[in-house]
Amino acid sequence: METMLFTPDSLWTMVHGIGLGGGAMLGLFAALFAVRTLTVDAEPGPSAAAQVRSMGWLLVGSALLLWATVIIGTYVIFPPYRATPPEGLTDLSQYPRALIRSNPGTAWLHTYAMETKEHVPWIAAMLATAGAFIGLRYRSAVLRDPQVRNIVTALLATCFVLVAYAAILGVFVNKVAPLD
Repeated sequence: METMLFTPDSLWTMVHGIGLGGGAMLGLFAALFAVRTLTVDAEPGPSAAAQVRSMGWLLVGSALLLWATVIIGTYVIFPPYRATPPEGLTDLSQYPRALIRSNPGTAWLHTYAMETKEHVPWIAAMLATAGAFIGLRYRSAVLRDPQVRNIVTALLATCFVLVAYAAILGVFVNKVAPLD
């Protein structure tokens, strides 16, 4: 049997985790940093408008990257993960869920990690969308009003933690049973 270095499934996994997921985390962190450090005066000038635009792009870009990550994870990565092996097959390396569940030491990766990863990223994408909506709707108020700033900060920080949590679980699962 020929082993390929990169298969379509492994490439999709890299695009999903490293490209889109990593980009979303960087964007979330940058947006969180911008919301906490940028300020505008009561009478915003041209530089304040540029700051508000940049913050808005960060928020929207992060949400879009996160949605792309979630959708690809759900509809491209997850189906091959949960494929059912034929009866009597002993080599489960091509069936990640069955491989993980076959070993009592790694069964928790499916029962806990993958079950969590089915829901947490969707919540994170919704929170990122809420932060982007507030950033676009209230624009300079996010950088001027402490209450609005704190709401957006809480949304982004929670989103960042959820994405980091889902990412680390994904690393554990992929380490034990990668999609080949």
